[in-house]
Amino acid sequence: MKKVVLGLFVAAAFLMTAASAQAQVIKLSLWDDICYPNGDYTGGLELGIGSQTKAVDGVQLGIIYSQADKLRGVQLGIVNNTEDGTGVQWGWVNLVQEFTGVQAGAVNWVKGDITGVQWGLVNYAKDITGVQFGWVNYADTAKGLQLGFVNWAEHMNGGVQVGLVNVIRNKPNMLPVFVIFNFGF
Repeated sequence: MKKVVLGLFVAAAFLMTAASAQAQVIKLSLWDDICYPNGDYTGGLELGIGSQTKAVDGVQLGIIYSQADKLRGVQLGIVNNTEDGTGVQWGWVNLVQEFTGVQAGAVNWVKGDITGVQWGLVNYAKDITGVQFGWVNYADTAKGLQLGFVNWAEHMNGGVQVGLVNVIRNKPNMLPVFVIFNFGF
């Protein structure tokens, strides 16, 4: 019993210290701003049912929803969203504006640029430098590898498509659609 009380006391002291410091080591969130401690930055671990923070350097685990304006680390949840991220997004739906790293989920959606890997059922990127691995892969501009059943790139600037249907729309003097293999350099 003494060990349990001592452990709870140490945990409470640790949380109070983390709350008073500029860099929050642990943040617990119920939903959005219903959290302890309430702040715009997490430098460590953020746990919640639905968590929303301006900046995370570490791990953000939201059971349903994780949102960070700026992410440097790992984001885990059913739905993950960030404006600017570096690291790993792992969930059912991953949404991002700009990203460097790995997205793994059923749906991976990058509105801007991604450098890295998208691994899922449906992968979308405006501009990708890296690898898309999934059932359906789409990129406005791609440089790297698209591996899936359907691969579609409006522009391929140095890359290869491997799949059942491979489309590169901007391919002068060549057929834009090939079965099994397509390339653009």
